[in-house]
Amino acid sequence: MRVIEITEITETLVDYANSQEPIILTRNGQAIAAIMPLESDRNIDDIPPNLREMIEASQSRKKAELEITFYQLVDRWRIENRGVSSTEQLSMHSAYQQIIGMGGDAIPMLLRELERNSGRWFWALKSITREDPVTPEQRGKTKEMIEAWLNWGRKKGYIW
Repeated sequence: MRVIEITEITETLVDYANSQEPIILTRNGQAIAAIMPLESDRNIDDIPPNLREMIEASQSRKKAELEITFYQLVDRWRIENRGVSSTEQLSMHSAYQQIIGMGGDAIPMLLRELERNSGRWFWALKSITREDPVTPEQRGKTKEMIEAWLNWGRKKGYIW
């Protein structure tokens, strides 16, 4: 197994691209990804338990950091937009735009926000997913729009 610190030149990855050994990518000494050979019959169970735990811990930390960032942005957006009713103004706010910038990682948290707190997250979801499950008949009916997005999320396998 090869461990590559991502501060190394990325050409190192090219050297090992056709290798039959797993590659572990690290940043600042923390495992951030494991690359398994395509031709391999291996699966996650073949990774040594201590390495698997390190990878899972790193993923868990990343998820926690992402959620903290998300909710800090949500709080800032709510505070700075009290009394604002314009959907365009709300969705163009820098915190809202940063949430959109989080991409697909934000989808479960946005769905959770819709379910628990309502809110104006439709624009963000449409921007990130490039989809819109809301039918023309549902437009303007917040509860129906929320339910359309929550059903979309369930069908896509999101857990929030």
